[in-house]
Amino acid sequence: MGGRRSGYRPHLLIVGDDPDLAGFLAEGLLLAGFWTSTVASPFQALEVFRLRSFDLVLLDAALGGFGAVELLRRLRGRSDRAATGAQRTDIPILLVTADITEVDPAVATAAGANGVLAAPLDLEEIAPRIFHVIEAWRARHPDRRWADETALARDPGAPTP
Repeated sequence: MGGRRSGYRPHLLIVGDDPDLAGFLAEGLLLAGFWTSTVASPFQALEVFRLRSFDLVLLDAALGGFGAVELLRRLRGRSDRAATGAQRTDIPILLVTADITEVDPAVATAAGANGVLAAPLDLEEIAPRIFHVIEAWRARHPDRRWADETALARDPGAPTP
């Protein structure tokens, strides 16, 4: 399993209110070479971006609350419901769906998604795809720090993952 080409472990944020899916992704992707953090609601996801950065977000398409597409719009600064039009993040965001009919890929892309991962989810297939998405984003942003490097720069005394 894998596909990582750099010596760095990307830090993923998993946003999902299904504990089975979130646990499967968090544990499996940790073994595949990623650091993972999870939150269960779109409100928590918005708040966590005030506190830290990540290298990629995996977003459950069936997310409750105001939903995955609206969270995408808010993270990308495209929502008419958000207090400001400011983008919270430009890192890659992939939607995870149990059924491709849960979300229209065109709507997801217009909201700011970088792709859709559809069930069945095979970690040996999705881990290399996630690494590829991160590497492509980093190639377009060569001067950007990795998420955990950014966190350490803010708080040099913080423990490393």
